[in-house]
This record gives sequence, C-alpha cells and structure tokens, in this order.
Amino acid sequence: MEHSTIQQSGGDPDLLDTTGLCLLSLDGGGVRGLSTLYILKSIMDRLNHPRKEKQLDPFKPCDVFDLIGGTSTGGLIAIMLGRLEMSVDECIKAYSELIANVFGVQLSKIPMNWKGKVKPRFDSTKLEEAIKQVIRQSGVPEDALFDDGVKRGCKSFVCTIDRFTKTIVRLRSYCPPNKKNVSATICQAALATSAATTFFAPVTIGKRSFADGAFGANNPVEEVEGEASDIWIHEERALQPLVKCFISIGTGNPGIHEFEDGVPGFLGSTVPQIATETEATDKKFIARWARHYDQKRYFRFNVEQGLQDVGLAEYRREGAIEAASDAYLDHTSQEHRVRDCIRNLSTKQCVYLEHFA
Repeated sequence: MEHSTIQQSGGDPDLLDTTGLCLLSLDGGGVRGLSTLYILKSIMDRLNHPRKEKQLDPFKPCDVFDLIGGTSTGGLIAIMLGRLEMSVDECIKAYSELIANVFGVQLSKIPMNWKGKVKPRFDSTKLEEAIKQVIRQSGVPEDALFDDGVKRGCKSFVCTIDRFTKTIVRLRSYCPPNKKNVSATICQAALATSAATTFFAPVTIGKRSFADGAFGANNPVEEVEGEASDIWIHEERALQPLVKCFISIGTGNPGIHEFEDGVPGFLGSTVPQIATETEATDKKFIARWARHYDQKRYFRFNVEQGLQDVGLAEYRREGAIEAASDAYLDHTSQEHRVRDCIRNLSTKQCVYLEHFA
C-alpha cells in the first residue's frame, strides 16, 4: 500500500500501525457467502473513499491483507481475492454467476442411495467448470497451480478435510517454512474446500480424497491464526504483538432452514451443530485475543437477523442476502465498528512482511 498514514497523537505513526500484519478470516455458508462479500465491500469502499476523491486507483483486499484464509464458501472467496487478486466488486459478480450456474439444477432431492450412502445433490462437474471459468476470466490459466512459486504480497489458503484422517488440511498459495504443501491446482483447491457433504462429490488430489472443511473449521479464525504463526513466528516469539488488524467475517445466522427437508440421522443435526461451533469458536478466540478486541484490532462481522430462511443453495435469494447485510451494517453499533476497522486499516502501508520471517 502506498498512501499516507494517520499519525498517532504522540507524533509519528507507530511501527505496528504502519507495517503490522492484517489478517482476514472467511466463514463457510453456501450462497450466504454473498453476505461476507457485501460486508467486505462496505469496508473496502469506505477505506478507498479518500483515494476516490484523489482519483487514485482503489485498493483491493490483496493490497491490504497479508493473509486471507477461508473454508468452503469462504475458501472460494479467499482464492478469488487472494490468489486471483480480484476486487470485491469483481468477486461479487463472479460468485453470483458461479452459484447460479451450479445450483440452478438439482440432481436429486433424495439424500441417500439404495445402499444408504450419502449422494450429492448437485453436479460436481458444473462446479468444476464454473470455477475454471472464474479462473480464466481472471486472466489465469485454468490449470495453474495454487502455489506456482510466485511470491505475492497477499498469501491465501483454504481449509478442507482429509477423508481418511478426518483432520483439517490447509491448501496454500505459498509454501510456509518447514511445512509440507499439498500440490494442487487453483481449481482443485477450490473444489476441495467447497465439496460439502450431500451437496457435491468428494475431491481427489493425487492419491488423497478431500471434503469441505465446514465440519471442523467453518469459522476458520483459529486456522488463520495458526497459519500466520507458521509463516511469521519462529522460536519463542508470539504472533499477537505483530498483528495490527484481524478481521473475521461470517455468513449470517443460518437458523434451522437447512435441516427441514427430512434429511435423517447425523445429516439432520449437521447445520445447527456447525452454526453453534462457528460462534463458539469466535467466543473462544475473543477470550484469547481480548487485548486486540479491546484495542479495536480484532473485528467479527456476522449478520444476526434476516438470513435464517436462506438455504445454502438458494441462489435466487441474492436480494434478501443483500438487504439483510445492509440492515446489519446500518445499525449504529455496526457503523461504529466498521468505522473503527477502517481507522485501523487506513494506517497500513505495505504487505508481505519479510522482515518478520
């Protein structure tokens, strides 16, 4: 970032405020991922307002955040914003087209086959082609590697689950120090993070099989924390003193809509369990990052009302998602938090902090 900083009351701006890490965590949530994007758009539009008045090119999220991590829907968005370096407006357009293409036709409303095994409700080949189209439209070859060896200012990763070990795996656009990275194309990484059980078929990368990470990290804030530590922290150093701004964005309260279609057994309890774990993760995180929360360096944005009846695949509800997100942002308490968030981000001068490594 190349803009003037806001000086602190004591004179020169603090080093943390000008070069500290900015981290972005993005929840999963199907089509409600549009709510994530509307919230992020509000933040970026306000951040870019002074630049617009000076007729300067607007900053994109990849110009502001050092690390973007996401799960499922959030993983797709993390790839678009980080690896493909889209603006939020470009991402909204691409994501809207993708969900319409993918969720337009349902393969089956019956969740099980005659053997009692879960079967996908939507066509995984359509998801793959829709993702490849997004990649091509970004000017990147559809078979490009997620980690192509190029050092970028903004690092991005997605969460997925290894179906054999049942553990969270991070697929990355970079290779962190002393960590093994799964070799995957951008498309494979996007498919792996979004292969939600009952929605799409599992994804094979090499000899391993993956499904989406919502069951273990639908709110990936702790994964982002862990990844940032792996990248920038060595020996006995701590991550928190290096973080100037940590933003976590949800996809709204899902209510009970997703388990009203007669899905039996464990599938019937999945969505409320994920919703509970998502907010429980945030509470635990705030307890550990209390100082950042109090100093207005950690922000969690998540629409509380209005999205309860919007299902994961209801792509025709874009208007409802936008309206609920706008109503949430228009509330006085959220306006103040967005203002504090902008004030924090506006002092950032650069990304890719090699001197922390």
